[in-house]
Formats: sequence, C-alpha cells, structure tokens
Amino acid sequence: MQRITSIATRRELGVFTTQGPAAYRQCASVRLCAIIRPLAGETTPPGLRLRRPRGQCVFFAGQKHRPYSTEGRDEPQRAGGHPGVSVVGVPDPITWIRCKVVMHLIDLCFELGITSVEFDKGVKQALVHVSNMMSSGKFEDLRGIVSNKMVDYVEEKCKSLTDVQRQELAISVDDIIFLLPEDVSVFVDEYGRRFCFLAMRFWLLSTLEGPDDPEGTEIFKVASSEDGGPQKRVVTAVYEFQRELTRGAPSDWTITNVWHWHWKLSD
Repeated sequence: MQRITSIATRRELGVFTTQGPAAYRQCASVRLCAIIRPLAGETTPPGLRLRRPRGQCVFFAGQKHRPYSTEGRDEPQRAGGHPGVSVVGVPDPITWIRCKVVMHLIDLCFELGITSVEFDKGVKQALVHVSNMMSSGKFEDLRGIVSNKMVDYVEEKCKSLTDVQRQELAISVDDIIFLLPEDVSVFVDEYGRRFCFLAMRFWLLSTLEGPDDPEGTEIFKVASSEDGGPQKRVVTAVYEFQRELTRGAPSDWTITNVWHWHWKLSD
C-alpha cells in the first residue's frame, strides 16, 4: 500500500520531502507536495477522535458539550450565517488544490475520511473545545487531546496574556467563518511507524483588540458595528493534527500544534 501511495504521489505531485513536521510555518514556505517524510516530534497518545461514523455524531475524548449533529442545523458556514461579513479576496488556490489532491490520495489508501463533512465538523469541534479550555485556564484537561509538549507551550503563552486577552481565546461554533487545509502528508519515523499529519487554518470572528491579522483582512471584511457593541474583526488560528496509521495503533487524532493570532499580543 505504501508503494502504491508513493507511485501515485510521484505521478501527481512529482516531489518528496525529507523534512519532518516542525512548528507552524507560513504558507509560502510550506512543502505541500509531499506525502512521505520522517517524524520530528513525540509519539501519538490517545486523544482526539475524528473518525467517520455513518449517521452518527463526531466526538472526541473528554468532550462535555453537545457534539455536532449531522443534520446541518449547527453548520456555521451556511448562507447568511455571518451578516456583516463580506468576502474581499480568496485563499491561495494552489494550496487548496494540492492539499485536496493529497487528502484524496490518503483517503484512497488509508480510508481516514479526512475529506468528509464529518471530519470538518470534528476539527471545528476540537478548536472550540481547546480554545475554551485555554480561555478558562484548564490546561490539564487538554492532556490526551493535545500533545504534552504543546500543552506546556500554550500554558506559557497564555501566562503572557492579560485576563481579558486570554478570555478572548474562547471560540464558539458561530465564530468560525471558514477553514482550509494548509499542509497534509503521511510520514514514517525511524521505527517504521506511519503517521498522518494535517494542518488546518481557521478564519474566526473576534472582538480582540490589537494589530490586524493580514491573513484575515485579505480575505474577509467586517462591517462596522451599528448596535454599540464591540467591533468584531477576522483573525486566524492554525491547528495541526496527527494520527498514527500503523496497524493496531489507536484510531485517535492528537493536536500537535496550536497557534492563535492572539499570540502576537505576547510577542
């Protein structure tokens, strides 16, 4: 199966990378043309569940709130779901096409369901859960869902924010405008274990005060508030997900990197 993956990828994408998944890189420097690369990081503990059950809700370990239904009632990207938000640009189409090609190849070989609507709802659910845990300072509750190394990192980042800034980290389902894959691959570590790596960027509505997020303002524009409430703006967040594909390994996804535009306030 790995040989089939390699042949298909070489034919479609032409390039392999030998770089492991590092901390989040800007889109211009991300190698999106790869499907096999070595591991740089810790092994995957049991955690986020983003499997593709038929006719069921997507859920993950530690969840205490109602999961997304599959009836579309909670879908935040329906028409008219964000009044006052207009589209003024488009994300990089080459990034989208390359990621979609690789994702379909991975689905063809490993049947992960990462191109499904249920998976999109699952990663949105993960963003909501993790951001709310960070906002409330419940970092220990993230262990098993987020890698231990990343839990320590986000705890340090949150310490450098004011109480108000940390509270602004909390995201609700209705705050999510759009999401897009920015990097996806399958890599093999020195022990021969296979992992799937996926980086997703989210565009979010926030009342955060501070510098504009260029990734947000280049694509979306928010009309001025007319009700006297806080002015909303579009900011982004990037989450990286990882799952072991080795036969017999748990079918759980773990968040291995968390990046919010809010971190800019602590730089």
